[in-house]
Amino acid sequence: MSVQDFDLEQPLEALIAEADRRFGGIVFENVTVGGVDLAIPQIKDMPRYLDRLVGKTRPGESVELPLWAKIWPSCLMLSMFMTRCPLEKGASVIELGAGVGVAGLAAAKKGIAVTVTDIEPDALLFSRIGALKNGVEDLVNVVRCDFTKDALDRRYDMIMGCEILYQDHVYEPLHEFLEAHLSEEATAEIVIALDGVRKGKGFFQRAEDRYSMMRQSFPYKDEESGQERAAVLYRLRRK
Repeated sequence: MSVQDFDLEQPLEALIAEADRRFGGIVFENVTVGGVDLAIPQIKDMPRYLDRLVGKTRPGESVELPLWAKIWPSCLMLSMFMTRCPLEKGASVIELGAGVGVAGLAAAKKGIAVTVTDIEPDALLFSRIGALKNGVEDLVNVVRCDFTKDALDRRYDMIMGCEILYQDHVYEPLHEFLEAHLSEEATAEIVIALDGVRKGKGFFQRAEDRYSMMRQSFPYKDEESGQERAAVLYRLRRK
């Protein structure tokens, strides 16, 4: 994991220049979800960047792939949900493991204030660029947060996350974070989206004791493999 050595409060042009320097150039991909148009920053030449990354890796070291930079189908599904969910504009929302922050940006476009978090400084850089590029910087607060370790000083009406269950060891600390940060209001909700191949079985088994859950599946065709797959959205509320 890289260390943040830049100021997120710089103007858009300066942040784009920083991202260009780090990744050899970025572009903006146009994404439309729920009638909301977004310009999402992406690494311009991912294969070239990965080659450069591998070239800097010492023998025996593992390469940390920038998985945070990918716009996952499940994140598009979560973004679609955020454009349609019945949250009032004064509601408090936090996105965990946001990556490039697509869902948070979609919510902000609908007038909802969102705290966008990730553990990776580069993900925070892209999320901040996205907020500025889409004109929602006043509604998007970009904050570094490791939900397996950190505690914030408030509770939220909604806690959402996409592809945050891909490692079993995060299940227990994630449950603790959710318990500590979800509002005690009856309407407070946790929304988690993930690819159908990642079951998150241990997480949801424990969640059954504390939350009522709704599950919705959305089929899609994987562009790389051509296979039929499904993204799954879970909505959890305290019992």
